[in-house]
Amino acid sequence: MAFASKNSTIVKLSQQLSRPEHEIIAFRNKQPLSIRDLKKQVLLLSNALHHNPNKHWALYMQDSFNFVAGLLALFYVGKHPYLLNPHYQELQHHFEGLLTDNVEINKKELLKKEIVTIDQINSNNLIEDSQLINNDFKQQTLTLFTSGSTGLPKSIDKSILQLEYEIQELQNNWGEFNNDLFLSSVSHEHMYGLTFKIMLSLCSKIPFVCEAILYQEQLITYNNKKIIYITTPSIIKTLDSKLPKIDCDKVISSGGKLTYEEAQFCKQNFNVLPNEIYGSSETGIIATRQQEHINTAWQLFSSMKIEYISERPQLISPLLAQPEPLNDKLKKVDDNHFHLIGRIDKIIKISENRVSLTYIENQINQLNEVQQAIIIPIEQNNRTVLGAIIELSPKYKQQLKHNDHFKLTQYFRHLLIDTLSLNEMPKKWRFIDSLPKNSQGKCTYIELKKLFETSEKRMKKEFSKEISINFSDTQADIELHISPDLFWFKGHFPSQPLLPGVTQLNWVVHYAKKCFDSALYLSSVDVIKFQCPVLPEDHLMLHLKWDKDTNKLEFTYTFITPNDNAKIASLGKLTLCR
Repeated sequence: MAFASKNSTIVKLSQQLSRPEHEIIAFRNKQPLSIRDLKKQVLLLSNALHHNPNKHWALYMQDSFNFVAGLLALFYVGKHPYLLNPHYQELQHHFEGLLTDNVEINKKELLKKEIVTIDQINSNNLIEDSQLINNDFKQQTLTLFTSGSTGLPKSIDKSILQLEYEIQELQNNWGEFNNDLFLSSVSHEHMYGLTFKIMLSLCSKIPFVCEAILYQEQLITYNNKKIIYITTPSIIKTLDSKLPKIDCDKVISSGGKLTYEEAQFCKQNFNVLPNEIYGSSETGIIATRQQEHINTAWQLFSSMKIEYISERPQLISPLLAQPEPLNDKLKKVDDNHFHLIGRIDKIIKISENRVSLTYIENQINQLNEVQQAIIIPIEQNNRTVLGAIIELSPKYKQQLKHNDHFKLTQYFRHLLIDTLSLNEMPKKWRFIDSLPKNSQGKCTYIELKKLFETSEKRMKKEFSKEISINFSDTQADIELHISPDLFWFKGHFPSQPLLPGVTQLNWVVHYAKKCFDSALYLSSVDVIKFQCPVLPEDHLMLHLKWDKDTNKLEFTYTFITPNDNAKIASLGKLTLCR
């Protein structure tokens, strides 16, 4: 990895505590924090961590000043920082200890981890051991993670030299920064926030605001300053043009491209066109643009090159040890400029067949009823199925909101039956008011997956209401007590709780898997009739009849009453698949 020698004007990370102690590094609740404050905090944390045997530490700070102090302390005492959310169980194997300023951290989820909070550290016993903070840690690395928008977050190691060179590259292209303040809507834990809110601020000796600035009402209180605002397209798109204009020296946007109209909308509100950044957690910065006119091309940063291997773009960057294939389709203008065309297809295998998630998303997103759709793979019973998360369009939200989950699912299956094959048709569906997004404006796989996991966990909890179960290879009888505290009664309906039809259907499939074959899943509903409402405290007998040769399952829910009149609640016939 080559780092060209340049006339550096940046203050390196390991030199921050050597700056004059009176210099302001940040503002918290409008109150200044100086290098002196930072040095004290770093010494406190270094003393607490110095003799700790654990090497790998998750750094999870709500406050950006605390984040900087924690990062420096970990580097000074030779620990390896991991920038992540420690609550994600999928990532907990990476670290042994957690350094945080969140006193409300859920310790039950982190039972085997050592937790050090800033509030625990007693400054009364502080010994100022200057040797602790004299190390030049420029060769050290940290680990951060991709946003996880297409799968589990992927770990990426970054050296201090890489981070500092990236700031030098920004200054070489944009010139030295001569501003009063950095404000940001993005998290310092991710590559974008780490580079532009933390590193660019520190290396340029310009203070940052600790709090996340998400709203114009927050921004306007800094209107007398020469500010740089670090944000995302999702923030820019939701600006309120009725509010007073805010004068920004520079607006930097990343996490997705803006349309020409959206860029002009940003200028309308902030009096400056946004500097859009194209890059990724893996590559760092790649290119930038300001949309002075329609179809403005992206311009590579001066040290970057792109080669096209069989039309697949590869980035050659001094920040990378080797060429990095890009996941976007680019249209070359010249050696230094290109247009972004779209994402390269996301391909996975379903039942040994290659399936394009991109194609499925595109087909669903073309529907008038859909504002945005995302397709994710879900592991279920040692097989992969597709889950669809649908945000309905405002026009159809009112029209469709009265349909229950089952009817909505069938409605969309019918719309897509001619465009998606059986393997491409999602098996799981979630209909939500708005997609969950992080501070970068991205939907993460972990959060999307929770939409399905939560429901599964709730369903498993409710299945414990069975009183007895008897089954053979082809038939089963399950006696059920309908408890009034079932999750499914909440809001369905406020005046009279009723057990939803989709819940009854889910239970049928659940017990078919339990009694006959755990690999079964619902393929289609052939016949279904709901004859009587099921109320809290009802007793039911669920009878199942399974024909494995035709994959047909017949079911009947019958009320159990003192007079034994065998009144039917619902019945139907399903087709199941393996």
